Amino acid sequence: MSRLLAAFALALSLPTVACSGSGSSGGAPPPKPATGAPLAFTVQKVTPGERGSIAVKAYNFSDKTVAGYGIMMRYADTAGQRVKVKVGTPFEKDFDFWSMQGRKYACKPKSWCSFEIDHLEIPAQAATAEVIASSLRVLGPDGNKFEEQDLWSLDRQMDWPAAMP
Repeated sequence: MSRLLAAFALALSLPTVACSGSGSSGGAPPPKPATGAPLAFTVQKVTPGERGSIAVKAYNFSDKTVAGYGIMMRYADTAGQRVKVKVGTPFEKDFDFWSMQGRKYACKPKSWCSFEIDHLEIPAQAATAEVIASSLRVLGPDGNKFEEQDLWSLDRQMDWPAAMP
């Protein structure tokens, strides 16, 4: 019994480790995106490669749980110059698209959340990234199914928005 009590006391004395997911910690909300999206991303880390990843924090300004995302990503090198994606293909651009959904991406209302966006093809020169929402979906009242209509979406999802030069 005393070993169990000692283990419990030790566990209480250890520092708390931050984890991904939704929560109210993370500081004040960032500025709302110029696109009007009710969710803003801040990029924490970029890992280039054929199976690259971007670690993000996001703030959900809405009053619903967002768990489905259409996103656009733009990369820059160490000098701040934009890096093209899919070079040499008909899809070459200075930004890329991605989508993901599921509970691991849930971002509760009026709070910060964090997660990793992986399985991305990120150019080797990319040192930083900008991530914006192109569409957002929310979980329905049952917490399992998505609502039929998007919470929000860009008018022109195939173009980088002029509001975000």
